[in-house]
Amino acid sequence: MFEQNHREMEPSQKHFQSMILRILRSPMVWMVLAVVLTLPTLVAVTNRMVKAQSPVPADLFMQSVVKRDPNLGWHQLCSSVQSQVSLSTLTSTVQQQRRAETKEGLKLSLQYIGADARPQGGQIRVYVVTARLPTGWIGQRTYIVYTQASGCVEDVQNV
Repeated sequence: MFEQNHREMEPSQKHFQSMILRILRSPMVWMVLAVVLTLPTLVAVTNRMVKAQSPVPADLFMQSVVKRDPNLGWHQLCSSVQSQVSLSTLTSTVQQQRRAETKEGLKLSLQYIGADARPQGGQIRVYVVTARLPTGWIGQRTYIVYTQASGCVEDVQNV
């Protein structure tokens, strides 16, 4: 009986196999299959690239120091630090520095050196700020920026 049922199924199996082979020969099927299989990988890689290209708060903070942009810098600070230093106080201080530096012709540039993970989360990031005067004088300062796990700037030290 099994052999009889098996023989009766053969023509339908051959038809099914024939149909599958016709489908697999279609270039459109292969194109759709390729898109379906590669799309998740493409999305994952794109997301990683976008995250890698997004500046971290510590970088934005240090850029704000060099550009003398108190608004940008203040918004990178952790809320606990923001509660200690108002934006208006920071803005006033930065405006005074900017006026003095403009008179002297001081130009600042920023170089990111590297980062290390903190055990409790966040990073320790190291930067060098170079100052140049039109007279040829050049000075450098190293800054260590401590961030929390969220990325916000918790502390900055000049070493």
